[in-house]
Formats: sequence, C-alpha cells, structure tokens
Amino acid sequence: MKKVITLALILVASYAQAANQGWTTYSKVVEVVVTANGGINVRLSPELSECTSQSGYGPRYASIYPDHPGIDKIQSTLLSAYMADKEVRLYFSNTECKVLEVRLGGR
Repeated sequence: MKKVITLALILVASYAQAANQGWTTYSKVVEVVVTANGGINVRLSPELSECTSQSGYGPRYASIYPDHPGIDKIQSTLLSAYMADKEVRLYFSNTECKVLEVRLGGR
C-alpha cells in the first residue's frame, strides 16, 4: 500500500508545478485569457499550482499584468506557442506566478 501511495504522489507531482520564483519547466499553453484590466492570464500543462492570478482566475493561472512593458510581445509569443503546439517556459518574478519573461522552444 505504501508503494502505491508513493507512486501516486510522484505521478501527481509530475503534473503540477508549484509557484516558485524562476523558470517553469517546459510546458504547453492550454489557455490564454485577456482580463478586464488589460492583463493576461495563462494556463499551462503541466498545470501550475499555488498561483495568485489577477482577476480571480485561481491557482492554475500565471499572470502578465497590464503595466508590463513587453505585454504585447509576450502575448504574441504565447499565442504562437499555443497555435503551433510548441513548448514555452515562463519566468516568475515572485511566488504568485507574475510573469516577467517567456521562452519559446530551446529544448
């Protein structure tokens, strides 16, 4: 029984990324939301967890705030990755999943 629980925990951990400052693992973009304030929320696979997203979207969404100077370029990169089914990595400035940079490809 202990082995089954350990295996289940390992599998769950591989499908979620905790909110940490720094780069995420290579991920696919599964949803892009433009919020009412002009910001962007993005959902990835593997899923994020423990994020504090803008506009109340919940713990699985990273956020690019409307005052980010590169928001248009980041949105273009995220949409390109989504449409081409390519992987991205996001750089978080804090543990709330506030996005500063995006990497497309590179693996």
